[in-house]
Amino acid sequence: MFLTLSTVTLIAAASAAQERDAPFVPSPDAVVEAMLDLAAVTPEDRVIDLGSGDGRIAIAAGRRGAEAMGVDIDSGLVARAYFRAREAELTPRVSFRRENLFETRLRDADVLTLYLMPEINARLRPRILNEMKPGARVVSHAFDMGDWAHDGFTSVDGRRVFLWIVPAVAGGRWAMTMADGRTASLVLDQRYQKVTGTLDGTVLDQVMLRGDRLSFRQGDRRYEGRVEDASITGDGWRAVRVP
Repeated sequence: MFLTLSTVTLIAAASAAQERDAPFVPSPDAVVEAMLDLAAVTPEDRVIDLGSGDGRIAIAAGRRGAEAMGVDIDSGLVARAYFRAREAELTPRVSFRRENLFETRLRDADVLTLYLMPEINARLRPRILNEMKPGARVVSHAFDMGDWAHDGFTSVDGRRVFLWIVPAVAGGRWAMTMADGRTASLVLDQRYQKVTGTLDGTVLDQVMLRGDRLSFRQGDRRYEGRVEDASITGDGWRAVRVP
């Protein structure tokens, strides 16, 4: 049996389509710009676009001076995206990789962009929370992250764009020490970026966690600090995690 070039092309295209976790549907340019605006992309950022298709989001990020990488399972789309980036004279700042998006290393990304199906977002959510650094931004066209409430939202011609800020792990028990040597017990309960807690048994007010920045109020005093793996460092106070 002899196959014509057109037949081989059709078979390859069908095979690639079966490999994809989601069909390729490009985001309109206005939505792309809104995604990058909502994430406040700057030249200091590294952007990773999962399911990058023809490369338009990574290329738009590159035009803003960011380093950007697009990931797609379809080798034909990866080649098309690379050609577009080269035409725009954005290589090597903008690059593309043929890869299963569930295998992509996320830790290096300052901004993660998505236009994927809800079930794919749901499967990615644990990796985003566990692997991405606190303060990293995630933007998604059209679809949310289930019960992880968004931190920002915009709409372009009826199309929704969501923003999340990856939160630090603040939940747990902390031994707190003030500048004058006084000690206190800080207990925080966390669900995504939503945090409640007590300080020496007194319920905290106005608790806010944005990335690795934690703030809360007890009585007439406001506390602000930076959350790390085993410590929270504030102005005039410090807390260490209690095992």
